[in-house]
Amino acid sequence: MVEKILWVLFFTCLLGLSRIIPHPPNFTPILAVAVFVPFIMKNNLLAIPVTLGAMLIGDLYWGFHSYMFWTYGAVLLATQLQFRNVFGNALLASIIFFLITNFSVWLSGYYGLTLAGLWTCYVMAIPFFGNTLLGTLFYTGVFWLIHLLASKRLTMPRTL
Repeated sequence: MVEKILWVLFFTCLLGLSRIIPHPPNFTPILAVAVFVPFIMKNNLLAIPVTLGAMLIGDLYWGFHSYMFWTYGAVLLATQLQFRNVFGNALLASIIFFLITNFSVWLSGYYGLTLAGLWTCYVMAIPFFGNTLLGTLFYTGVFWLIHLLASKRLTMPRTL
């Protein structure tokens, strides 16, 4: 049990560092972990401390912000997706994250609290959504490949 806790702490710290090292905006493994841990472990609750802990590590470095409740809530929702297809969950998690976090930006009044302001807010965020989606799908693919290799479902060809 102690070994599992140490692995969770290690993985959380590593994931938290991934938010700190230079990367394109929103191109992180956070949402991929949020959907992949429950898929592998068959337990949605295990992804919560890992993903939110990693978010907290990144925010301790970058600083706390007024959108934290919305951002953490979107990540929390991503851990609770129940589709059997992990890539479908990755796609849906990216959409949920986009909708929730940008709604919170609109609520701040930056674009005006009108329907036109809401539309503008979402349109202006499309490049970030692209990075979120690509990053989530990329890291989900990496985790999937690692899982396949670790479970020996993927066999390496023999050399002659």
